[in-house]
Amino acid sequence: MSTILQNRKPPMGHRLALPYLAAAGIIGMASAALVDHTWHTAPPTPPVSLQQAIVDFDTGHLTVATAAFRTLANAGDNHAAYWYGHALDRGLGTPTDANAAITQYLKASAGGVTQAGTRLGELYLDGNAAPQDFVKARSYLTAAAESGNARAALDLGHMLREGIGGPADPVTAYAWLEVASLRGSGPAQYERNRLLPSLSPAQQAQAIQQVSKIMPVVAANATVPPAKA
Repeated sequence: MSTILQNRKPPMGHRLALPYLAAAGIIGMASAALVDHTWHTAPPTPPVSLQQAIVDFDTGHLTVATAAFRTLANAGDNHAAYWYGHALDRGLGTPTDANAAITQYLKASAGGVTQAGTRLGELYLDGNAAPQDFVKARSYLTAAAESGNARAALDLGHMLREGIGGPADPVTAYAWLEVASLRGSGPAQYERNRLLPSLSPAQQAQAIQQVSKIMPVVAANATVPPAKA
């Protein structure tokens, strides 16, 4: 009996079924793996946020932040262009490149970012990173000051007081220093108080009249809140 059982062979169909079942099992496991991979794929990277990039910049993650500013600026974000220009200007998270910084500042300024216009005015005023050009400096600073930037108003008041880029005009200088003071600039208050004794009562009255004309323009154009004192 044992000899007969040992010599018996399984039917041909049964022999073929074994590898078929094994193969089917492998295919099933592979399909399950694919399904599992599909359902557990990592979510896409969220878009770069300007707010997060600024936080990274302020906390010292300069390289990461500057790369984000560059990406956003290339995508048309004018505020990111200002921040990228600032990084290039100061060499923070990227090598210093004055020409590239000015390009970014120009883009941001054209998009209404007053901080960029202020910095352009200062660059052309100082003549260190860019060729000195007092006409351009006064133009950019005037536009930024009229849009409510206190630092631009302070710089413009300084130019007018000293006669930089044109005749000295202490009355208009006082007016812009007063505007900067009203926008919250502590240094402007100091400079205004220093200038006041040099003005006659008539000139002081003229300066106050100018302030009354300038402030409605600033209020209508202001794109930034007053600076902290």
